[in-house]
Amino acid sequence: MFKIAKTTKILLIALFAIALCSFAFAYLYYSSKNKAEDPRVVETKFMFQRFDFLMSELDYSSALLLLDTIEAVFNSIPCYRGSFETGIVFNNRGSAFLSMALYEVTDSSEQQKLLGFAGDNIDASVRIYKAWLNQYESLPADSITEILAPCFSKDDAAFSNSDSKVILKKRVGDIVLAQKETKRRLSVSYTNLGIVKRHQYLQNEALECYKQAIELWDDNFTARNNFNVLMGNPPEKRSILDQLFPPDKNKF
Repeated sequence: MFKIAKTTKILLIALFAIALCSFAFAYLYYSSKNKAEDPRVVETKFMFQRFDFLMSELDYSSALLLLDTIEAVFNSIPCYRGSFETGIVFNNRGSAFLSMALYEVTDSSEQQKLLGFAGDNIDASVRIYKAWLNQYESLPADSITEILAPCFSKDDAAFSNSDSKVILKKRVGDIVLAQKETKRRLSVSYTNLGIVKRHQYLQNEALECYKQAIELWDDNFTARNNFNVLMGNPPEKRSILDQLFPPDKNKF
């Protein structure tokens, strides 16, 4: 009969205990994380993931319809209307139209029409990001909490099965992170707008967009290369290390 050595038993027990602790930690962590999610908008997180998948499948019609749904959710809640998330919606919509214009149509008039739709939506994302930054960029967490508190009242029926204070704290944390992230997002919008302008044969406007993008985020490789091409310079080459370990997006 097979016998397990004493040291092996101890090792197996230790490994089992570690696995059990890891499982318990993961369960508690994700359980508390889920409890901190705002039930009014939690589905939009999955919708954004779904949007990325639809874009990878080139299903632009479904992707655009999904963005309409996401926008409607945010617009239905006062403290999310005009938030940085709505800027993401408009930039994503503009990106979808831009992809359609560049890769899905061959008729020049149809392409210009789609480029117009792309430019309008990306312009909207720029305005939203700027307005959001103007309101929130320099605010400390306690000031953000004071502004948002009325939107997270414990008397709101949406929080009947959750703790509104925990959800408010999570939202404040999201905004503190977005204070750093939104400049990068704005840089991406300017880059996309530059691509639109370039294909509309508005080269000077495209250059200005790329300049704005680079000023906001110096490590915006796409903006730098597009700028170089328009200026008649060769594109930059990224080292293997830069490709594997791009700059921390929160440090720019």
